[in-house]
Amino acid sequence: MSNKKDFLKNYISSKKELMEHFKCDDDFFIKPLESLKWAIRNEDDFHFLVYWPENEKMKSAVVVKKNGNAMIYKADQYTMVVAIDCVKTAFIFSNNNFHNE
Repeated sequence: MSNKKDFLKNYISSKKELMEHFKCDDDFFIKPLESLKWAIRNEDDFHFLVYWPENEKMKSAVVVKKNGNAMIYKADQYTMVVAIDCVKTAFIFSNNNFHNE
């Protein structure tokens, strides 16, 4: 049980450190795709992230805006793009806080 708890704490700590590196909030999920080709396309007032694995069809996602600015964060040799894509969400709760209605 302790290893599972440590894994979760390490994940939370690592995510916080990553968000601090990119100087942004951590209210989204992380999908590392550093080996894929990617681009940002502008259409009217929208930005789209397009990315594609080698020999596969191009995928796209709508870039999220915050205060009117596209959430695109560059730091060192990496860029983080916050976009809306079709994702599954995993919620992690403490069982101690479970409320049976």
